Amino acid sequence: MTIIGIEEIFLKVRDMAKAIEFYNGLLGIPLDKQDGERTYLQTERGHLVLQMENHTGRHQGGGPLHFAMTVTEDGFDEIMGNFEGGRFFTRGPYGERGKGRALFMIDPDGNETEINTRYIHGVPQRQ
Repeated sequence: MTIIGIEEIFLKVRDMAKAIEFYNGLLGIPLDKQDGERTYLQTERGHLVLQMENHTGRHQGGGPLHFAMTVTEDGFDEIMGNFEGGRFFTRGPYGERGKGRALFMIDPDGNETEINTRYIHGVPQRQ
């Protein structure tokens, strides 16, 4: 297989502080750098860019959309704990530890974000 992962995702955001609180504060993706229109968050093998809605950059991607990120089993538990109390809409968790789990949440800009452990247990079978 040629493609081994996702290098970057650009998300259009209306409120940078709320987006940073969600992706950095709740999901724990480390901040890399910021400028007046963008915040870069770095994962182990890719990055997420939060970009203001009326930006001057070249990427014109937007939302709402759905995307998923692979996490470790311990990372899944930690992130799931951050969403207790229903602060953001979630569905799940689905699956079981050691076989693949998924949790879905809606970010402040209406994008459905998923964390899952499926790929650390092999390539998931699509139905």
